[in-house]
Parts: sequence; C-alpha cells; structure tokens
Amino acid sequence: MFINKKNIHRIVTVLLFLWLAFIISHLILAGRVYFWNFPASAPTFLFTIISMILLLYFLFQKKKRIFNLVVVSICLILSLTQLDINLFSKTEVTNDLENYSPIKVICWNTNLWDQDKDKDEFYSFIKKQDADVYLLQEYLHYQTEKDSGQPYRLCNIVPGFPLHYMHFDDSERIRKEFPGYYFSTNNQFVIISRFPIKKSYTDYSEQYTVSDVNINGRNVRFYNVHMLLHIETTNPLKPYFYDALHRRFLAREIGFKNLKRDLRNEKSDYFVAGDFNSTKAMGVMDDLLKDHIDGVRYSNDILPLSYQLYGFKLWRIDFAILPKANDNIRFKTYKTISPDKLSDHDPIVLSLDVKKSNLKLMEESD
Repeated sequence: MFINKKNIHRIVTVLLFLWLAFIISHLILAGRVYFWNFPASAPTFLFTIISMILLLYFLFQKKKRIFNLVVVSICLILSLTQLDINLFSKTEVTNDLENYSPIKVICWNTNLWDQDKDKDEFYSFIKKQDADVYLLQEYLHYQTEKDSGQPYRLCNIVPGFPLHYMHFDDSERIRKEFPGYYFSTNNQFVIISRFPIKKSYTDYSEQYTVSDVNINGRNVRFYNVHMLLHIETTNPLKPYFYDALHRRFLAREIGFKNLKRDLRNEKSDYFVAGDFNSTKAMGVMDDLLKDHIDGVRYSNDILPLSYQLYGFKLWRIDFAILPKANDNIRFKTYKTISPDKLSDHDPIVLSLDVKKSNLKLMEESD
C-alpha cells in the first residue's frame, strides 16, 4: 500500500481513538480485573509521553481539526492522573522538636537476601546505613539444583503457587553483625531494631508483617510489606502466564484487603513501608495514598523511581506512608540510595520524628 501523508494522518487518527479507548479502559479496569494488571504495570510516565506525542502531532498539522485536538487533550488530562510525580516537595517540620525523638529507618527489598552475592559485602552494606530500624524483605533464597532444604511456596492462601523458594536461618549472622540490636524474622520478613521489639507476626496473607516496637516509651507498630509480584516472567503467549496472572491477582487482593482493614482499625501509632509491587497507575494504591502521607513528598525527587529491570529504572513500587490523622510520627526526610548492585530495588532511607511518651517527657523534665 502506498504510504502518503494522508494515509499516515488516518493511521495516527485511528491510533488516537484507540489510545483514548485504552486509557478509559485502564481507568475502569485497573485494580479490578486480573488481566489488566499486565498493561497497567507500564511505567506511569509512559501514559503521559504517548499522549504528549499525539498532541504535538495534531498541533503541528496545517489543517487542525478541533475534534481531534479535544480528544487528544482529554487523553492527556486522563493520562496525567496516572503520573507519579513529585512537583511540590514538603519540608520537614521543625517545631516542637524537644518533644520528639529522631530515628532513622531503612526499608529494602534485598532481592533474595545474600544469594549469589558476597555475604560479607551484603552485611557490610546494611550495617553501613547505621539505621535505628531496618525493615527488610526477601529473607529467602530461590531454589536451585544444589539446594537440599525444604522447598517453600511464596504464598499459600491461593492454590497453585510453585515451590520455587527455600527457607533458611541466618539468625546467628544477624546477631553477630548487629550487637545490641533486637531482631525478628517472620517468613521472608526481617526487622532489626535498636529499640525493643515487643511482638512480631505475619498476616495470614503472607504479604506483610506487623511488629510492635517500644521507642522511648511509645509503642510504634511497623508494617513491613511485600505484596506479591503481579506477574510471573513466563511466555505471555501461553495459558500458564494468564493462570499465574489470575492466581496472583487473587492473592494480592487478599493482601491489600487485609492491610487496608488493619490500618482502618488500627489504634496504635504506626508506620507502613515496603515493596508493594504496584505503581500508582495500577489502581490498588489509591485508598492507601488517599488516607496517608506519602513519604516521597519529603524527597527532592521530581520523578521518584525505586525499581529497575534489566538495568532500566522506570518504576516506583516501593512506598513509605504515615497516617494523615496522627502527628505522633512525622516525616523529616526521605531518599533512595543505590543498592550497589546487591538488589534490583533501591533502599528507602527515612528520617522520622517519633513523639516521646508522657512518661519519657516527665523523666526528662525531672
């Protein structure tokens, strides 16, 4: 077929309406229908870039069609709602500092702990951060032929998950590397704390752990999150890919429902952080971010990113949040640091202010 400007224009016009249909479908289906988790996981800025390219094309046409410009403007407006951007950073609160204790928190998906890494380098990197509280995920190994331990399913609430992982016990090394710290391991989750850990348990969804920590007389509940990845990296042309997509959608739905329920009913002061395996465009983070302060607002990153695939860092799927209705814990600073090739996730480094208990304030006033 002979390609001329007229035919190109027709093709682009068809693409415009297909793109509008895609965005509307995305807004309706994201987070609600399992198969949409695949296209919804595209980098959030990609929605806006495609709309911008279409807008520029129609703006530079000699014969401008108002209808097309209206449609592409609608596409741009809708796509901007999916963009994860931090244009207006917040500054740390400096008033009433004498009534707060500053603490440093590290949240990190370690990517299969120390597997296929130099163990000394791995622990040296963690210790170098000198945090008061570490919230770590993926305290497990991927099963290989040389492993002889008991295979482990990453999730048991929905049948069909493969036995791909191995449990192990590295408690002695953790104890050795962090003298004077308290720690708790629960399934794939680890919390290491300078402050006493009163209790720690994993939700039955196996996608987050709850730990109560006594920080200068105040009980702070730390939610350490690792929601299941929404896809398995297999051939999308085979039925197994979509079976796994559906299975993981059901399990993630339980994990998010349980977390939202727990936070809605929470009476303690709490902090939530971890790998949610979800972008802001996937529909499942909306309720959490609506009711909480997103820690990234206290960073200097305009386009926050935390996860890389094949060397390309294009997504933010790691979050740290605090309830809006409680100022007993507040953000001071938020940043991500390079994982030194130890993980595909950037560690989140947070500075928090935790309000001292009345008993602690009375002790200091004596």
